[in-house]
Amino acid sequence: MSERASAVLDQVPPEWDALVASDPSASPSHQPVVWDALVAVFPGYEWRLLVHREDGALAGGAPVMLSRRGPFRWLHALPWLLPAAPIARPGAHARSDAALARTFAKLARELRVVGGEWSFYRPGAPAPEPAVLDTVPGETRRFEAALLPLAGGLEARRAAMGRKQRQSLAQARERGLAFAEDSAALDEAYTLHCQQSRHWPGHRPLPLELSRRLLAARAHGVPVARLFTLRSARGLVAATLALDGAHETFPWWSGTHPDGRRLQAFTLLMWQVAEWAAAHGRQRVNLGASTGLDAVSSFKRSLGAEIESYPVRWLDARHAGLAGRALAGLQSWRRRGRPRGEAA
Repeated sequence: MSERASAVLDQVPPEWDALVASDPSASPSHQPVVWDALVAVFPGYEWRLLVHREDGALAGGAPVMLSRRGPFRWLHALPWLLPAAPIARPGAHARSDAALARTFAKLARELRVVGGEWSFYRPGAPAPEPAVLDTVPGETRRFEAALLPLAGGLEARRAAMGRKQRQSLAQARERGLAFAEDSAALDEAYTLHCQQSRHWPGHRPLPLELSRRLLAARAHGVPVARLFTLRSARGLVAATLALDGAHETFPWWSGTHPDGRRLQAFTLLMWQVAEWAAAHGRQRVNLGASTGLDAVSSFKRSLGAEIESYPVRWLDARHAGLAGRALAGLQSWRRRGRPRGEAA
């Protein structure tokens, strides 16, 4: 019988990078420099790494983020549903899921959390058992991510595209828009993002400083974030900041000039990001979740994306004190109407 043990660490074990490289479901958010950037920008944030060992060897793990405001604490895996579900060595996912869920639940109980979330987005790996999710206090909902799988080549994705999008893509190419990776354009791109997103209900742009830190961060000399741009002769028409890892490229935020929308610039930008990812050996492009946003979901499907459904566990305040439970109730009331996934 193998010896098994789980722990909560505040440092990264030497085997972590090898585990991330070996699990195809690992996302860019599994890279510790991403956690460091979040902690550096957001006061009251700290990261921890939940690990599960078998016979002394690292079998699985998952990063989490603690956040504090005054006496209240939240537990995120990760904030804004950044994908960083438990990863594991081959054959160990089920055992690691169960062990890490118990560790996560214990941590939530000890911290007396007001709330938080645990996203289980991990394409290509087995989904956690419902009983594992139920270990963590809260409610399970389901989200959908739109993925462009690249293993079969881009021609398979092009064939899956809607006819209208293939035409839009061809027209956009004919306009001579220039694609580039250009981190120097961050301020300009962020301005486009803020101008466009001010019309999105409930949306608040992430701090510019977070993007600066992510673009400057390296994991073994390789950037963990990239800014992709599309320009016309008149200037920047579209841009996206993408988190990037060995297996996946994830466009996290974007902005498009009003002229760019007329030029189908965003369609071309996402397609050229996919071309870049395929050329650099990535297995997929994650176009993100669009639960509750039917028009956005339809657009992603029209690009040839496949829909990946995954569970998210929303933590409740059952272990918090009276003031914490009252705060959780107030937050729930203020967030009513925001997408929180479909019933599991």
